[in-house]
Amino acid sequence: MIKVYVLSKRMFNEFLNYNNINESTIDDLNKYMFISINDRSESFWGMKFFENEHSNLLTLQFDDVEEDGKNSPTNKNGKTKAFSIEDGKKVIEFLDRNKECTKLFVHCAAGISRSGAIGQFTVDYLNGDKEFFIRQNPHISPNGKVLRVLHNLINKYE
Repeated sequence: MIKVYVLSKRMFNEFLNYNNINESTIDDLNKYMFISINDRSESFWGMKFFENEHSNLLTLQFDDVEEDGKNSPTNKNGKTKAFSIEDGKKVIEFLDRNKECTKLFVHCAAGISRSGAIGQFTVDYLNGDKEFFIRQNPHISPNGKVLRVLHNLINKYE
């Protein structure tokens, strides 16, 4: 049963450093999967932790907004991108490929909204440990757009 951890960008960075997880070691962690959500801005919030693709890593780039062009908490210039159907398909395909993993670490800027939504969806989709998820992640407030897109995609194929 998968356990899901929702982290802020700072906490994710500390987790990677503490556990010596980087480009050359991430592939060895075949029971763990990682979803890294970055803003589109060029600031720290948009900085990627990994440059290369890995089978147990999905890197996404979208902002904490309901629709493209709206200001987000970390990007006030209006050049934002909302979670899309294509992003949703990537998440579902990634989870399907890695459903044997026992832990998911997902982050966004604050570890509340975007990552909270993907974490919550993952627990439901992969029959994860719901009690653990609630205890481990009491701080989340899932992004409605992300949840709607993911659930609509799943409902479409049932």
